[in-house]
Amino acid sequence: MKKQTSKMTIDRLAQMSQREFTAIHEEMGEGFNRIDGDVRLLRRDMEEGFSAVSQSMKVIIDKLNAIQRDVIEIHDLRGRVERLEKKVGFR
Repeated sequence: MKKQTSKMTIDRLAQMSQREFTAIHEEMGEGFNRIDGDVRLLRRDMEEGFSAVSQSMKVIIDKLNAIQRDVIEIHDLRGRVERLEKKVGFR
């Protein structure tokens, strides 16, 4: 019993190659779509994160400005107290 083999023709080889290219193209398309979705999610998360950091920095800057005003006022008051202490002979 001889095994019967069919001859490979150029047309059959071309069809097989075309099917493989089509399958690979579809798989790559699915992969790229998943990657595109992941990149979109990452971009959205990054933008939200940067926005949150920006808002936090604004709050910190406002608090630092208030502290700076307080320090300037304390420095001014300290100078005034020292002058008054000198006038009354406390120091």
